[in-house]
Amino acid sequence: MAEEASKTILVMSDSHGNRQVLEELKGHYWNKVDAIFHNGDSELDSEDPIWDGIQVVCGNCDFDGGYPDNLLTELEGVRIAQTHGHLYRINYTWQNLDYWAQEMDADICLYGHLHAAAAEKRGKTLFLNPGSVQQPRGLIQVKLYALITITDSCFKVRFYDLNHQEYTPLTKDIPR
Repeated sequence: MAEEASKTILVMSDSHGNRQVLEELKGHYWNKVDAIFHNGDSELDSEDPIWDGIQVVCGNCDFDGGYPDNLLTELEGVRIAQTHGHLYRINYTWQNLDYWAQEMDADICLYGHLHAAAAEKRGKTLFLNPGSVQQPRGLIQVKLYALITITDSCFKVRFYDLNHQEYTPLTKDIPR
């Protein structure tokens, strides 16, 4: 049986001024993943060279006007909608973010803002918050980022700490 084709993306968020963690993650995964995403609240200049090759959106703590609020990225037929989440009031309701993802016809919707790692499928869309690489909140007090391996049959979601050790309690294979 032939092996399924796959693509892998790196997703991080809420680095809050910690440029070093961005440099380390970019250096570790450059040319090893198909795309890199940062879901906002970097607090860095939008012209910083660290962003070369990274899809990045504006968070509520990003006061540089050079960041877009939302991005839509197509990766070999997979539609990835990306936002920070604050403009959709993600603290209070899923409905706004869910409607936006549906409008974008997103296969994956990436968001941040909550500083809490989570992955769940709603309708056809995988919603993923990678947690925070700087200030985790909630029950999981571990600085995390995520890798999503996309195959024809599933989304393989893996979260990692800053030592690149898998945080297995959150591991999920979600059927497409």
